[in-house]
Order: sequence, then structure tokens, then C-alpha cells
Amino acid sequence: MKLLRAIGVGALLWILIFVEISVTMLGLRLSNVATYIIHYFLMVPMALFCAWLYYKSKDKVNGFLLGLFMVAVGIILDMIITVPLFIIPAGGSYVSYFSEFYLILGLIEGVVLVGIYDLARRK
Repeated sequence: MKLLRAIGVGALLWILIFVEISVTMLGLRLSNVATYIIHYFLMVPMALFCAWLYYKSKDKVNGFLLGLFMVAVGIILDMIITVPLFIIPAGGSYVSYFSEFYLILGLIEGVVLVGIYDLARRK
């Protein structure tokens, strides 16, 4: 695995999701459920784009492993930026944020999408 490239695409995916969630939740003031439904649909092109960027390097790392790594980068960025700057001031906590069902479902979706992209590209 090309570590810096994987960190870069993981950070890019996190930035894309951060902007998308900010627009739907804060800009459009949609409910949490509506925001996450929109997010699950928009996650497909965002994750596939980031996987495509990574695999332009012709690396042969397993897509599910790459997806796990990208999700780990996103979790670290959430721990450093999202939770202390946005969740805790709103009365939340690390536990409430990371135990949210919709977040866990989105993390699983990210891993699966990158894994499927890798499988499809190999055929």
C-alpha cells in the first residue's frame, strides 16, 4: 500500500463528506435522517472517485483493506476536528458521536464501496 497516497485519498474522502454533511445539515437545515439518506446516495460517487484516484497508481492492494484504511483516516480526522469543534460544543460527546447507528452504517458503506471498486477494476 502506498501509505501517503492512501492517507491523501482518505483525507480527501473525509473532506468531501464534511462539505456534503455541512451543506445538507447546516446549509439546507435538513433533519439528521434526511441528511444521512442523502449522504448514503452521495457516498457512492465520492468513495468511487477516491478509490479511482488511489488505483491510478496501479497499486494492487486489496480494496477492502484500502477502504478500512480510508475509514480509519476519516475516524482520526473526526476525533481531531469534528467532535471537539462541532459535536462537544453542541452538547455531544465522543461516545455519542461514534456510537451513532447512521455513522457506523456509513463507515461500513465506505469500506464496501472501495472493496467493490477494486473487485470490479480487476475483472
